[in-house]
Amino acid sequence: MLAQIQHNDAAKPVLKLLKPVAADELVAVCEAHKLDDQPLSEVMAPGEFSLQLLEAPQVPEEEMRDAVRWKIKDSLDYDVEQAVVDVFEIPGLKEQGRMPQVYAVSAHEDRVRQCIEQVEPAGMNLRYIDIPELVQRNIAHYLPEDESGVALLCLQEQRGLLTLTHQSVLYLARELDSGVQALASVANSAMTVNDNAMSLSALPGEALESVALEIQRSLDYYESHFGKPPIKHLVIAPLAQPIPELLEHIHSSLGLKVRMLDLAEVIEMPEPMDAAMQARAFYAIGAALRSE
Repeated sequence: MLAQIQHNDAAKPVLKLLKPVAADELVAVCEAHKLDDQPLSEVMAPGEFSLQLLEAPQVPEEEMRDAVRWKIKDSLDYDVEQAVVDVFEIPGLKEQGRMPQVYAVSAHEDRVRQCIEQVEPAGMNLRYIDIPELVQRNIAHYLPEDESGVALLCLQEQRGLLTLTHQSVLYLARELDSGVQALASVANSAMTVNDNAMSLSALPGEALESVALEIQRSLDYYESHFGKPPIKHLVIAPLAQPIPELLEHIHSSLGLKVRMLDLAEVIEMPEPMDAAMQARAFYAIGAALRSE
């Protein structure tokens, strides 16, 4: 999926282009829409990179990346010399008297090279190779709840990703083993049981309970580890298919204010887009929302 966003200082960003694009169509699409000089952010898929939260090495800033590289070398399943590593820090911890923390992002150089080679024939200006965790941060930045702290949950077909942000800073990211497929199956099973006078609350299912538990654990860790006030809002990204009673179950289990996200809150769209299409385009739009 390819998305183009026009940023406006005084208004919401505007979606200029959204198009499913296969690799062999990229050159033609870029030529047709004159995208060759536009900055591009390409998003790596889960499993193609590693994200680790570490104590920040006590070194000058210009040496941080090299210090982190050697700190993570034993956790990689390939030689550290083949790793492309980047680092971003959690601000404010040292001022709170806490140990400074950084996130280390690493990927095999072959995968990074593939990202570059995918867009090279189209002459596109590849500026960032991004990850879903930071892409969700880009979207959370535009949510009113982010001012006091917000949990943003994106459920894909087989997995989920929960991010906790506060004032545009990513503090915590957690992958979930359950996605839309598993949770929709739970809901459908519950509807069948409802014919026999049972409700979803009486039969929550392991997948739904697992998601609620992971959210609670993440919120607890966020408060204790980073010394932040409790997050009271959970926003759920558009779903490829409805999951009946998902919001109600999380609200009743965790006491959070829970709502679904419509990307029309975040960007101006030339025409309405249904939830299923928003779900497909979620990470492409989030990547295009990245600004300097």
